[in-house]
Amino acid sequence: MTPETGSKISFDTPRVVLVPEEEYGGGGAEYLRFGGMEPADGEVVVESKPVNGIVAVMAVPTAEWAQYEDRYERGEVDVTSPLLDVATEGGKRVVRIALTAENVYLAVWEKGLRMAEALPDNTTDSILYYMQVVGRRFNLRRFEICVSGQRADIIADALRQYHKKVKIA
Repeated sequence: MTPETGSKISFDTPRVVLVPEEEYGGGGAEYLRFGGMEPADGEVVVESKPVNGIVAVMAVPTAEWAQYEDRYERGEVDVTSPLLDVATEGGKRVVRIALTAENVYLAVWEKGLRMAEALPDNTTDSILYYMQVVGRRFNLRRFEICVSGQRADIIADALRQYHKKVKIA
């Protein structure tokens, strides 16, 4: 989790799901459970404001959230996730990969958002494996792959061994 400008906070957690705004009725824990992520003791469920029709629901450590909740009233804090960021950037045929110190956030766009995942392992081998899995579902030869974040240059070089259209965003 890192504070950004003003009262916007980005939580770096793979324990996040995206929900269409029109389907979201509160009760974020239910959406996490549906995604196979039961909120644990010591976690609080927070949700983002809708961005391009998508709400991010995240389980974050209660103690970490309390640091921000003490400084801001809950309604004054905008929370986000790197997954929400890559899932709302769009494009025609693009795979967006955002890397943090511990996680990888991946979104596939083809005539709209087709897939978005937060994955808890950002090693080069794991990312190459994730892309193999994505490649089984989508013809990645037709996609541009945009990599951003920590070690983007290293990951982009590794992906270029298998894909022609890789760029650092």
